[in-house]
Amino acid sequence: MQRVLIVDDEPVVRRLIGIYLRGRFIVEEAEDGEKALRKAAGGGYDYVITDVQMPRMDGLHLLGELKRICPRTSVIVMSALGELYAESAMERGAQTVISKPFVRDTIQTALQCA
Repeated sequence: MQRVLIVDDEPVVRRLIGIYLRGRFIVEEAEDGEKALRKAAGGGYDYVITDVQMPRMDGLHLLGELKRICPRTSVIVMSALGELYAESAMERGAQTVISKPFVRDTIQTALQCA
């Protein structure tokens, strides 16, 4: 089964995405970029779904670090200001950018396309 790491400083967002994906993916969570990077350094994630605006390390910095240490991991970036970050995220190697708020189908489509 494929593994997904959900990174967002809002617990409700992490849990909601986890509910969407459980049963089809092994789901883990991190509340900021630093914790996510430590988890990802251990390897084994097929996908990382990350918010942009978070404390300690934002999602764009996390994206750059993930692409450096785990280049085969697909990273999906999500933000309430999606259009503002989309170009930068894609240049850094994101598979796609999702605007918040989103619906269940948006997450599933992004994973299928990644």
